[in-house]
Amino acid sequence: MIAFFQTRGAWLPAIVAIMLAISLAQGAISYTLAYGPLWGLLPRDRSALATALVVLRFGLVALMAAMWALKRKRTLFRTIVAANALFTLALLVHTSGLIAVLSRGASEAVNALLVDGVLMATANILIFSVRYWIIDPPGIGEVPRADEPWEFLFPQRAGAIPHYESWVPRYGDYLFLAFTTSFAFGPADAPPLTKRAKAIMLMQALISVVALTAIAGSAINILAGAK
Repeated sequence: MIAFFQTRGAWLPAIVAIMLAISLAQGAISYTLAYGPLWGLLPRDRSALATALVVLRFGLVALMAAMWALKRKRTLFRTIVAANALFTLALLVHTSGLIAVLSRGASEAVNALLVDGVLMATANILIFSVRYWIIDPPGIGEVPRADEPWEFLFPQRAGAIPHYESWVPRYGDYLFLAFTTSFAFGPADAPPLTKRAKAIMLMQALISVVALTAIAGSAINILAGAK
């Protein structure tokens, strides 16, 4: 059993599990917007779009699991990149939908709105943690890419540190980077080096501001005013 996992990549099943978690979180948001307590507050029916996104999300996760089991790593990496792009698109769709709900009043469905805000903030962190891992060498392939420039300057890369001469960032480092970016703690542990990294971090920060202040904050204010 140990050899089965080792030959297929130690971190790859974790990425598939993370993608499944994102799909579940986004599926819950899609349900409340298209079929649940928030559907009546949207200016137009989004059930067809929500259903299509759910099918695509879980279909890609199933494909990733199959490619990992078959050791088709190149196809798996491409599927991870495609799935992450789809999840980012769905995140933007959910952001616009929840803002539309707020503009039409959501006092009767404030609990659902609050839960969706938390789910969106969680999905935001997970999606961008995977995206940072994809773009920064050595990436999810864990194959040396010495000819490519770094996207982030981790302290272990900034200079010679004893016992860290062969250190390379892993998923946990990018998860922490996404967490600090999402909650505006600042990426002090790994400042972005390239324009692409800065643009992606800016997108995550903007979505986080909307999720935490505009959506979750408004829901909390509605709850406080109802008491």
